[in-house]
Amino acid sequence: MANRIFTIIAYFMLIASVPCTAKGANSSAETSMQDSITVSAHFRNIAEGMPRTATIIECDPSDKNAREICELDSNDSFCRKIPLSYPHTFTVNYNRRNFINAFAAPGDSIYMDIDASASPLSVSFSGDHAEINQQYDAAFQYMITLMNAAHLPADTVAFEEYMHVFKEYVRQGRDSIDIYARKHNLSDEVISMLYADNIYALANSALDYSGRNIEEKRAFFLDPIFDIFNDENTKVMIFPFHLAAIMNHFPDVRDKAPKGTVRDIMYACDEAAPVPDRSVFFNKKYYDRLYGHAQPVKNISIDGIKHGDIIVYADGEMKELIDENPLKWLINEYAGHPVYLDISATWCGACRAGLKGSESLREHFKDSDIRFAVMWLNSSKDNWIKLVPTISNAIHIFIDMDDVEMTDHILGHLNVQSYPTHIMIDKNGNVIKDGVPRYLSPELPDFLNRHK
Repeated sequence: MANRIFTIIAYFMLIASVPCTAKGANSSAETSMQDSITVSAHFRNIAEGMPRTATIIECDPSDKNAREICELDSNDSFCRKIPLSYPHTFTVNYNRRNFINAFAAPGDSIYMDIDASASPLSVSFSGDHAEINQQYDAAFQYMITLMNAAHLPADTVAFEEYMHVFKEYVRQGRDSIDIYARKHNLSDEVISMLYADNIYALANSALDYSGRNIEEKRAFFLDPIFDIFNDENTKVMIFPFHLAAIMNHFPDVRDKAPKGTVRDIMYACDEAAPVPDRSVFFNKKYYDRLYGHAQPVKNISIDGIKHGDIIVYADGEMKELIDENPLKWLINEYAGHPVYLDISATWCGACRAGLKGSESLREHFKDSDIRFAVMWLNSSKDNWIKLVPTISNAIHIFIDMDDVEMTDHILGHLNVQSYPTHIMIDKNGNVIKDGVPRYLSPELPDFLNRHK
């Protein structure tokens, strides 16, 4: 149940050659009015055959978050402005497993100089929060090994036993952070963010926890160790996904939340809730981003997706397909059938929880015209082979993580901003993304009935 986490940021000396405007000496009042950040990077030592795309992942839990596919220019650089409504960490992904993690606040400009020949990537930061990000990215790379080494008990284990193991892993992680922090003289702010990452990376691997009954499940997600009403936790990108799990199962918790960033994020996570009044939000800019209609919608296109080799698992049979556009293959193979497509990753706890929790829904529709498909990206093949036989009534498409170009094309052309993302392909092969409910959403059954 290991979870993979992330990284980010850019290049100061070359900023004059990058077609992007950096932040000047804004006053605090002006900065508070911002709702975006500028991210710039320059890559060195890109060898022949290495990708010329990078991905900025904002990791906000709402469907208005950002996953920006950045094509490198002739200077091996990119510069992008992405939405960011409250201070938190985000990640830049390059060449499959290489992630850079960084912290930003609205109005910031972040710059990175990246040595592409190193793995993990060697990064020098400048711009806003340069010292914090230099410390944080290196420390996060150190922590990834610790995060992935955790092996939690079965999801049905009694709450007391499960939490004993969970908290022991948290203690071990905190001890390791303290040792690393003393050795590298980390700032208190970086240490605080690492403590939160330590807890919530582990929690993301436990999103399937059900215990012996609903009371034990609730006790786990609301355990005091998570400190869910603390706005300081929102600084780390993994925390909101724990809030999303709470909103999926226990939306009443929001009634106890004080006005602040945590409660704003709870509204963003709760798809079933009606649009709230603007006055209930702490961050009015975030409200406008979530519920406003001024933002342009990116076009969905499948024609430009690179052809390549894919693996399909359906009806208990696994087969390899050569030189396919995976979306076109899916549309052609199931022509005349509406297809509900889930784009997921094996390491994503929210993805696994959604698929596991929707078994009865797929069983209900199995005799209808609707087909359910899952496209797996950025995932270990070994983990995928173990996982897919446990997910019934679905067509599984695996894209090898070594095929970076196909993965980036899928993410970019389908405007995939986070895992999981859900897309509807109608009977005529038209791709629909806006307004498609997620698994576990109470609106999904009616939505599927309208497309039968």
